[in-house]
Amino acid sequence: MLICGGCVAILLPAWLPNRPSVPIKNGTIELLQASLLAAAAIVILGASSHAGPNRPVCRVLALLLLAAFVAEIEDFISGIMGLKFPEAWVVGAILLAALITTFRNRWVMRHFFSTVGNHAGSGLIGAALLILYVFNKLFGSSKFWHASLGAAFSPEVPRICKSYLELFGCYLVFIGILGLSITLARRKESA
Repeated sequence: MLICGGCVAILLPAWLPNRPSVPIKNGTIELLQASLLAAAAIVILGASSHAGPNRPVCRVLALLLLAAFVAEIEDFISGIMGLKFPEAWVVGAILLAALITTFRNRWVMRHFFSTVGNHAGSGLIGAALLILYVFNKLFGSSKFWHASLGAAFSPEVPRICKSYLELFGCYLVFIGILGLSITLARRKESA
């Protein structure tokens, strides 16, 4: 139900009548993407206190989501607020912290990645990564839409499709992290 409701809510601005352009990039959609990533980071970080031996897994996932959040808000900070933001340095420092945490807890991380298919939400996160890194490249391409629409092509179409696909991918990451955090936070019962 969350996935169906999210799909309708994500595409709702595109369905509004008499709206030739919708707020994309540097606006509402960009902030929604960042909000979903921040919420996912908060959820997985909150699950870490109940995760027992899986605490490092929760920390690494929270750091990866935090890096994605920083990458998303860069356009907002630089473009709208007019501040210079060292996005690459901040993202690099966060990813370095995630890498160090991974190496310090390599046995726990190895076990998690070997059983990731058993966790609720991992399929949604995998689908989100496919949307963000495969389908988004195709459907966000102006060549694809120019070939598909011909004379009816508008330069706004690829930009709108790319923005909504990114938002949908972020939503799937959020829902997947909800399922993953429930699975990771579940305490093992003593036999």
